[in-house]
Amino acid sequence: MSQGYGTKAEMVPEVTAAASFVSRLLRTTGFLSEQQLQFFSDCLQQALSEHYKHHWFPDRPQKGSGYRCIRINHEMDPIISKAACRIGLSSQKLFRLLPRELTLWVDPYEVSYRIGEDGSICVLYEAEVPAANSGSSNGNTLYNSTLNCKNHALMGRTSPPKNYLMTVSS
Repeated sequence: MSQGYGTKAEMVPEVTAAASFVSRLLRTTGFLSEQQLQFFSDCLQQALSEHYKHHWFPDRPQKGSGYRCIRINHEMDPIISKAACRIGLSSQKLFRLLPRELTLWVDPYEVSYRIGEDGSICVLYEAEVPAANSGSSNGNTLYNSTLNCKNHALMGRTSPPKNYLMTVSS
């Protein structure tokens, strides 16, 4: 039985990890000031929380995953674009600053990303899923603050990686 939508407070770690990751990508360009980056990150966190508020299911983390996917693929994701406009950054400029192909999955208990269509899927944030009806988690979280998947492997995993099935048609 579904417990209903999660609260904004429940999605804070995941939304923060996603916004911080995009901000770090922008920081590497050297184009924006730290103040602009912080404001962008805050705006993106707010936009993601608002966008996900009726699509966050902690009891069924994969439900709504497609809706929560942030995608740059020849077009700028509108949520990222909205946050960038708040700091005066056009979608065109933003598109030049971020990777051409970026997929970011923001799900309860896990945030992961892939750069490029054939890139590896890397975990940015992972929390242990609470036991059914326990109402709390043990607080074990992993957070990879770098952009390198190899560093995550060195930190160790508390659970096996997700399996993704991808099909390609031509």
